[in-house]
Amino acid sequence: MGKKNIYLATEGDAKDWKEAILLCGECMMSCGSVSQDFVDACIEREKEYPTGLPSEIPVAIPHSKAEGIRENCICLLRLDHPVRFYRMDDTEEYVDTRLVFNLAIKGAEDHLEFLKRLIHFVLDQTTISKCSELPLEEIPSYLEKKMKV
Repeated sequence: MGKKNIYLATEGDAKDWKEAILLCGECMMSCGSVSQDFVDACIEREKEYPTGLPSEIPVAIPHSKAEGIRENCICLLRLDHPVRFYRMDDTEEYVDTRLVFNLAIKGAEDHLEFLKRLIHFVLDQTTISKCSELPLEEIPSYLEKKMKV
């Protein structure tokens, strides 16, 4: 992955998975990394291909390779209260999560490579716990350090 990735972190409250993705989208749009098209594509993709991961600390990883990505960007949303995302491995089941990683990665190869690294990251209980504990302003540099190849 040759291009530099932008790492963002935000907090908020959402009533459901769609609102959670919108919160991530607002954060990514405010720094100019993505357009509304990208956010809409993530919501549409989530309906067909849910991204809830039933790990020890459940997370969701909404993403899209659609148009609207201006620069590679990863946004971690830390929710005040858990929201329900349907599981990626069983769409009849769900996870309730407070951590949402929204990915905007250009290029199929880079996208897949980053997704693999992120899944490895979130399955490590120590690293994912840090995302719940660190002050919000420290999360982007923590993610950047942990996501390097």
